Amino acid sequence: MNESITVKTPGRICILGDKVDLLGKPVIAMAIDLLMTINYKGREDSTIEYYSHNTKERISFKLGDSPPKDIDLNYWSVLYERLKERISVGFNLIVDSKIPIGAGLSTSAALSVGYLKALNEALDLGLSKLEIAELAYLGENHDLGIQCGRMDQYSISHGGVTFIHTDENPRVEMLPIRELPIVVGDSMEERKAASVLNRVKKQIREKDSTTLDAFKVIEKGVYEGKKALLKGNYKKLGKMMNRQQEMEVVLKAETPKIMKMCEAAKDAGALGAKQMGAGGGGCMLAIAPNKESLGEIAKNIEKAGGKSWIFNIYNY
Repeated sequence: MNESITVKTPGRICILGDKVDLLGKPVIAMAIDLLMTINYKGREDSTIEYYSHNTKERISFKLGDSPPKDIDLNYWSVLYERLKERISVGFNLIVDSKIPIGAGLSTSAALSVGYLKALNEALDLGLSKLEIAELAYLGENHDLGIQCGRMDQYSISHGGVTFIHTDENPRVEMLPIRELPIVVGDSMEERKAASVLNRVKKQIREKDSTTLDAFKVIEKGVYEGKKALLKGNYKKLGKMMNRQQEMEVVLKAETPKIMKMCEAAKDAGALGAKQMGAGGGGCMLAIAPNKESLGEIAKNIEKAGGKSWIFNIYNY
């Protein structure tokens, strides 16, 4: 058992397929080089202590006890409950994240996956990437009741660019993509993701034809987008992004500011642009024709009132 280890987990962006994982449909995701660092240090007593540099939250409890759930680090609490029969030593766990909280870049999944990766390495648990991803998903979705699909956890657990089958038999195809000229923009507005997700899930349960038809269009775009990615056809990929954004409007998941940022990106030369995540604010992304045009697109997104990033693909 390791005395002290450090693991890093990335944020993620969804290239195509946002929300269709609610129906177990495939998505294309990309891990980004915006990282969360988790430090594990073993202890000689039976105390377990968690600390977050970002929220300044510190909690401690004893081996075998149930940690509190009404905390920022409740993702760790529910995962501890799932693993506690295999944990026989005390430890300190500290997180420091560069991934902004609440921007739609999957801080929560990075936190969950990072926790499992740290304990897996420190305690020799023998968990595979798929097992880590599924445990992280179960912690968020089943234990905490968060209305998420499997994309975030599986993307972050595997890294790189992934085509993820998110049904009850989840599996991941690693796509051999070395680089992508992508710009991400944060709308800097208060997200209303939960209300959008709850409404969309209700519409799915009620078999609302408009919602289901929009999901079919997005799903088709994921398959077309995979072909475009593998061929390096950014123009076709951009077309699929634009088509998905049209469906986001049908689903009423967009905001005026997100739409403005998407248009600003295309005005600066982007081949396509779409929002990410549940909707109701958060981030969008744009595909550029080449590296040289990234700066101008990023600049235009900021002129539209957003914060822009140019990310690289993160591989473990």
